[in-house]
Amino acid sequence: MALFDLKDDRLEPAVLGRPATDADRTAVLAAVRRQIAEVLHRPLLAVGWDQVVGGDALTALDAAGQVITIEVIDVLDSTALLLAMARATNAARTGRDQLASRYPGGLPAFERDWSGFRGAMPAGVEPGPRLTIVATTIADDVRTSFGMIAESGVELHELRVRSTEDGRALVSVELLHTDVASQALDLDQAADPAVQTAAPDADPEPSTATVPTPVVAEPPSPQPDAVAPVPVSASGHRLDAAALGAEPTVPSGAASEQALATIAQALETPATLVWLRRRRGIDHRATLAADGTITLADGTAYRDPSAAANAAQHTQDIDGWRVWRVGVGGPSLRELLA
Repeated sequence: MALFDLKDDRLEPAVLGRPATDADRTAVLAAVRRQIAEVLHRPLLAVGWDQVVGGDALTALDAAGQVITIEVIDVLDSTALLLAMARATNAARTGRDQLASRYPGGLPAFERDWSGFRGAMPAGVEPGPRLTIVATTIADDVRTSFGMIAESGVELHELRVRSTEDGRALVSVELLHTDVASQALDLDQAADPAVQTAAPDADPEPSTATVPTPVVAEPPSPQPDAVAPVPVSASGHRLDAAALGAEPTVPSGAASEQALATIAQALETPATLVWLRRRRGIDHRATLAADGTITLADGTAYRDPSAAANAAQHTQDIDGWRVWRVGVGGPSLRELLA
């Protein structure tokens, strides 16, 4: 929310308070860490926090079952960005057994909370950004290269903090967009930004978005139908999609193999399958053979589109019939079933 002062019949950016003190910045970062799901308005299952240079990094699962990293740091420069991207890449390879070992309460708590979390999510949710960074200061070199950063599946939030004479900290959190990053750089050099008021130690206003987020220290109440988490593997079948709350277009097994083979016979094979979501950093290619076998870029083969999609993206709850398309912009496998 932008705030303006009316001066001489003209609107000028409002400047509230003074540059934040170190104490206020530290307090705000701690508050954002505690309330990260509310700050981002995003459902997630928090697994655990780690200290990193300049801040903290959270490993979590998003609504699609994708392992994501959220970093809350003071200063984001090119070095910090590269380190964060490396950590996110490593986290994305984490199996469910490793996540459960880190989760407060261990495997039983993880099974229970994951089942409850997925049960509250709608079916067919697509994965979000693998890496989200919230920073109080974003270096100029990061701003100017933000277009390429966003294409890599990275989301940046700028945390603006101001201190007031009466001891309050004024805070705003703004998502950085590719079309305004350079403009924001010019504005930052011209004047201090406007901020919206929110004391870090105050209770947050209720959000209009539903964010069923079990925090690390306070997991939700047990669910009756808990299931064991399954580590990511190169199985030829859907990775327990029913247990994770997803409803694939065609259930895994013989029905899926037969449906895929029927589609393959109607196409000119080998056909290129594409799963492309540039804004989220998703770009996977595979080859569909005449017998209905899908081969990924790494050479692994599958007879189920959902299993292939999950293996490519290192997640467990994607409906491959919906995301795989024949060529860029072509029909999805789901559409070809009709």
